[in-house]
Amino acid sequence: MVRINQAVKRDSFFVYESGAVAEPMYRMRTIRQLSCFFFAALIGGCATEARIVEANRGTLYQHQWVDVAHPKTGQKLEAIAKLLSGYDAVFFGEIHRHPGVHLAQMALLQAMHELNPDLTLSLEQFERDVQPYLDDYLAGKTGEQYLRDKARAWNNYPTSYRPLVEYAKQHQLPVIAANAPKTAVICVGQKGLGILDAIPEPERSHVARQIDISEGSYRDKYMAFFANNSSHGGRTAGRPSATMQKMAEHSFSAQAVRDDTMAESIAHHLLNNPRRQVVHLNGSFHSEDFLGAVERLARRMPELKIAVINPVQTDSTGFDWTREKLDSGTVLLGVSRLPKDFIQEEHKREWSRMVLKKRINNKCPY
Repeated sequence: MVRINQAVKRDSFFVYESGAVAEPMYRMRTIRQLSCFFFAALIGGCATEARIVEANRGTLYQHQWVDVAHPKTGQKLEAIAKLLSGYDAVFFGEIHRHPGVHLAQMALLQAMHELNPDLTLSLEQFERDVQPYLDDYLAGKTGEQYLRDKARAWNNYPTSYRPLVEYAKQHQLPVIAANAPKTAVICVGQKGLGILDAIPEPERSHVARQIDISEGSYRDKYMAFFANNSSHGGRTAGRPSATMQKMAEHSFSAQAVRDDTMAESIAHHLLNNPRRQVVHLNGSFHSEDFLGAVERLARRMPELKIAVINPVQTDSTGFDWTREKLDSGTVLLGVSRLPKDFIQEEHKREWSRMVLKKRINNKCPY
């Protein structure tokens, strides 16, 4: 039965080990395993593993690891953890709120920690100024609701990031609140980088000292995204107006504030704790193609060995990697495609107008 239990723990998305899937499903599979155990005595075998794999095909919890150096062969979690243990910093790009991605993050953090106890978790999802609140919670000085309120936790914290933070707390791992404060990002997005000079200390220290908005692949990629994203004010007919160009410049500057602040936060931690390995979580745009926060960390610490995990959504249960960009990361994480946000274009336009209105109403206090 040992071999079957291992299949449940790893190939069935940690049903046995972490309870990530609903408990009734766990009980159902446990009963099936026990039935198989007794029935095997009569027929001499059982196809439990095949049933377990089949039960997960096409679910949003499904994920597959691929080492881009060996794209023809899907990798087990243990092999990926061993591969990544050779890097100083690992950027885990995520599709926000994707259950398969968040399940994979927890699985990888645990597997890497088992190989290296000197592990640090770094999160885009907490901003640098709330580090004291995060530290107090990890030290057991405060409760979770206090943390979520004071540290401005994302509203999906309980389902997406709680397991990671609780694991870090249980094993006394540091957690970096890596991102720039939202207020600073909003101010730069509205007024440009020059507004940072108007932010007093200590608030200014929560944003990276050096912000890179120079020409390059990342800037080109972001500008293309901005031009085609209606929620950012894009999709204008004809040549962009001077106002639209200014909006794009400020938007990219705000993006760079996030990237450089996350990179600086990680660099500060590694300089003060040179033996530690950092696993950093951020939206995939911040690290895809080794750009964004990744290239900014590399500039600050050129000697670092940095890996990138990039998620890829696909409709195929077989995950045909020959059709994907294999140079977008060190490791690819295949996940099932999320449902479409909108079917009707008018619904999308309505949502975009609402998002833009909310951004306009977020006034910079400086």
